[in-house]
Amino acid sequence: MAAGPNGAQERGAEQFLRALASGNPQAVAQEMHPDELEKLRARLLVLMRTEAARGDSTYRSRLFGPGRSLADLESMTAIRFYTVLGERLRIRAREYRDFDWLAAVPDGKVVYLVGKGEQPKERGVIKVAVTVALAQYGAQWRAVVPSELEAQIDDLLEGRVASQPAAAAAPKTASAAEPLAPGISELLARAEAALAGGHCEQYYDEYMSPNFNKATSRSARKTLVSACTNSEATRETMITTLRVVQELSPRYDLGGARAIYDVSGQGLPYSRFVLERDKDNRWYIAE
Repeated sequence: MAAGPNGAQERGAEQFLRALASGNPQAVAQEMHPDELEKLRARLLVLMRTEAARGDSTYRSRLFGPGRSLADLESMTAIRFYTVLGERLRIRAREYRDFDWLAAVPDGKVVYLVGKGEQPKERGVIKVAVTVALAQYGAQWRAVVPSELEAQIDDLLEGRVASQPAAAAAPKTASAAEPLAPGISELLARAEAALAGGHCEQYYDEYMSPNFNKATSRSARKTLVSACTNSEATRETMITTLRVVQELSPRYDLGGARAIYDVSGQGLPYSRFVLERDKDNRWYIAE
């Protein structure tokens, strides 16, 4: 039976709605019930570990991008795990300056707070219906994972691409209007083969841009080659990057002498990947 909400429930709901309005996944995670976040993390890790045992990474790529390793995800706290996942979800509340809570509807251990949000004056006078699901956390009440987010996670897992946000949408392939410049595919394939074979010195000698090598000190270059040679995780990230960009279409600048790939939303530690062409029309990895 519905009853009036108490002060702790109102605070929990309002803090969660304000976090949603910020658009910051970490802020949202910090206002959720820790047990709910941990359950979500544990459930998704089971799925990803199970597929990894089969030599597959479909779920991991759909949820976090192909550049994010399972080991990396396993090492994350529940808040960090959701923060990374939240970058591929799209739920955001309006900004409200006040709330009029009407009822607290119990459903097992969860209570649904139902009310109206009063917008800032410059946004008009319309009050918007709001609902927040909460669970008790000591003397506090924290939001549970909204069913809308659960549905979006399911969309990602099942490959329902149309439901994904723009940053997580399927990568664009090269189009007939802007064909891939000759030599790029060969460069990417050869560079990937060098890394797969553990030939990091060859990778930096033959496939990195002469401009990059000139601008990089000897000690810095030695550090890069050493990290590539000695760290399987570093090498795998480099290989994954090359595989990802082979499925994307770059934009060109400098009269077609540079090819710039947008790799945001792919789970990689950077948002772009750049190639450059020398005067002999040979392509190199620029950064």
